[in-house]
Amino acid sequence: METQHDVEGHRAPDPVRNLFRSSEAEVSTSEAAQNGFRGTLNRFGFKLQPGAAERHARERRAALEAARAVILHSAFTRPVGVLIANPKGTSGKTPATLGLASAFAAVKGNGICALEVADDSGTLALRAEGVPQLDLGDLVRDIASIRSSGQLAGYAVQQSSFVDVFGSRPGESRPALTADDVVGVSRVIDEYYRFRFMDSGNVVTTGPFLGAIDVADVLVVPVMMARDSGLKAIEMLDGLIAAGGHAAELARNAVILRMTDGRPENSVDRDDVVRYLEERGGARQFDIPFDAHIAERRDITWAKVSQATQDAFTFAAAEIVRVVRGEAPSTAVARPSEAVPTAATSSQDDEDPDGAESAPSADEAPTPAPVSAAAAPRASVVPAVASDPREDWVTCSECGKQTPPYTYCSFCKHQLTDNGNLQRFYNRGRRASGYAEPAEDLPEQLRALPPVPTDDDSDDDSDSGSGRVSA
Repeated sequence: METQHDVEGHRAPDPVRNLFRSSEAEVSTSEAAQNGFRGTLNRFGFKLQPGAAERHARERRAALEAARAVILHSAFTRPVGVLIANPKGTSGKTPATLGLASAFAAVKGNGICALEVADDSGTLALRAEGVPQLDLGDLVRDIASIRSSGQLAGYAVQQSSFVDVFGSRPGESRPALTADDVVGVSRVIDEYYRFRFMDSGNVVTTGPFLGAIDVADVLVVPVMMARDSGLKAIEMLDGLIAAGGHAAELARNAVILRMTDGRPENSVDRDDVVRYLEERGGARQFDIPFDAHIAERRDITWAKVSQATQDAFTFAAAEIVRVVRGEAPSTAVARPSEAVPTAATSSQDDEDPDGAESAPSADEAPTPAPVSAAAAPRASVVPAVASDPREDWVTCSECGKQTPPYTYCSFCKHQLTDNGNLQRFYNRGRRASGYAEPAEDLPEQLRALPPVPTDDDSDDDSDSGSGRVSA
């Protein structure tokens, strides 16, 4: 049978090929579908566009590469401190600390450390690989004698991800930390590390937490999608916002990690927690998926963490860099909670040649405008960021610059006061022991406490060398 030709002598269009051809005239090889039914047809000469599932996967890969580039090219004029905090226990603080630090180290290599800043012995070293020969308590004792990176490394346990972990020796107690301990150790660690991730305890009114606030540039809040974890995180953020200044900037620019450990979640509670966090400026929210390796509650090895969880921590790690730079939240992944297409939905998309996509929900709440971290009263981390002196700032006697009234100068780290002022963020002090969690009626308990002694009558009740205030 002769082949049909048009009047100009060209081959007539093939109706079978046109049935599956994309609506666009031509699709480049790089843009053509490579997976599923469409990809199979393209291997026989067709040039079909990818379906919704494949497009989503490509967009996610591109966003992941962009996030890695943000981490890789992050360069600041001083070390960066990241505080991971939530006063509710079992909210995922320690896994988040190791996960974020590992995500940085996977891209930047060494120079990344994780530091325990809990009052008493925490679980950071317990969840890390290996057992430290010298732990955080030993480092606090010997901090004045540290003279080299090799000497400092003796107090850490290195991970396969190249993160150095400074924590408590598992199964042993150590002296309780003070605000000065946290600040002093951080100052020495910053001489040898570029990023310091601090794993906090469950009490936010004691010295170690307030000291960590002083030396933090970014606040990360891991939250289980349940009422108890969410409400405790919100109470902490409200307290920091009410304090004003640097603490409020940390809270308003906090990176929220929506964690899950496999327990059932109530959809109403989840929506409420997300909304309440957004109302407090939590525009930077990321879902960290369930990971069986982390859920074992044993040593966390980065190579054993699922790829989806590694990617989620990488997205959040890139957002930390953006906070330090004073940038708006990333729009590469508009909604972190967006479901990833499954194999079932992928096959459905491949069967639909038109690649139709469902419209977004009309009642989806817009993301609130973020508060720029560039306005925070902190030392500049890039040359283009300038400090904005305020009325309550003081002049450092060492470098002569205007600095917030912290324990140490934000520029030269010169000690401004003899003791940490534990009352600068909270109206009343309350000393907590260990990991005892405050009761639900904590505000009423605080109001019932007697007034905090003044400098004239507190000589017998305060420990001037520890930086703590006794209730």
